Amino acid sequence: MIDMLLNTTILAILSSLFGLGIFIIIASFAIPRVMSNRLVENADGSKRIGSVAEAQVLSAMVSDLGRSIGKEKGDLDELLRKSGYIYQSPQEYYARRIYTSLITAILGGVVGYFLDLGFLLTASLVTGGLFYGFSMPSRAVQKTIKKRRERIQDEMGFGLEQLVNLLNTGTSLSDSLSQMRDFGLFGKICDTVSSGLQTNKEIDSIVHDVLQSVPAPVQLREFLGLIKQSQIGGEVQVHAMQTMARMLRQRLSNRILEIGGRAKVKAVLVNTMIIVLASLIIIGVPGVSMFMGIGFF
Repeated sequence: MIDMLLNTTILAILSSLFGLGIFIIIASFAIPRVMSNRLVENADGSKRIGSVAEAQVLSAMVSDLGRSIGKEKGDLDELLRKSGYIYQSPQEYYARRIYTSLITAILGGVVGYFLDLGFLLTASLVTGGLFYGFSMPSRAVQKTIKKRRERIQDEMGFGLEQLVNLLNTGTSLSDSLSQMRDFGLFGKICDTVSSGLQTNKEIDSIVHDVLQSVPAPVQLREFLGLIKQSQIGGEVQVHAMQTMARMLRQRLSNRILEIGGRAKVKAVLVNTMIIVLASLIIIGVPGVSMFMGIGFF
């Protein structure tokens, strides 16, 4: 009787949690990918980007739940901006936290159920899935920022060389930067700088806008410093840009060799495992059959 009551209670609790999870999952999808921007003042006086979606109660509940469980450290708006807006707004970011945590928790529970791991181990998998899924959006943002930073470094190696060639033909710095607009993410940065120079915008303001919009590596900061120096001193540091381009191309070459080396090691390990497995099958199966035939087993 007691066992039946306990099982019924556990089933009721799990069913309630499952229903709550389905509710929040559906609610998290209610936040649209495209939002109309407006400033909303929080209770603590800080401002954030609001959206039409906040008029929807379910969306607001999920977003506020994700924020109340664990607010992202640092300036989330800046992180999303530097990631290229992998999530369209902080509200979507916090809602996806809840969505991914519930999905991974359910997967953990399903794995524990089918493997018959028992209640404690299954509960541990569910809890681990909750924590893992909750941190997935943060890791996605940081990973995207890292990739964009490396992309800028890779593109600068060849982009700077092209820029130097344009400057050597007598083209002005502003026009040379403008002609780089199609050179990937680095080209867009050059076009932003060119637009600012052509509109007589303060160079400090131009540099600030660029650094706020992308995850700037050290080389980009140095490049912007050369641009600033040329506007103050009136001379473009072509030789310094050429040297920087050569160093960045060498860095890219070394990174490609490093990636190739790691891939080679992985391929060798996979091939070794396949050979060992095939050897065990070829030798082991006949051996076991022979021993079974003579009654060894």
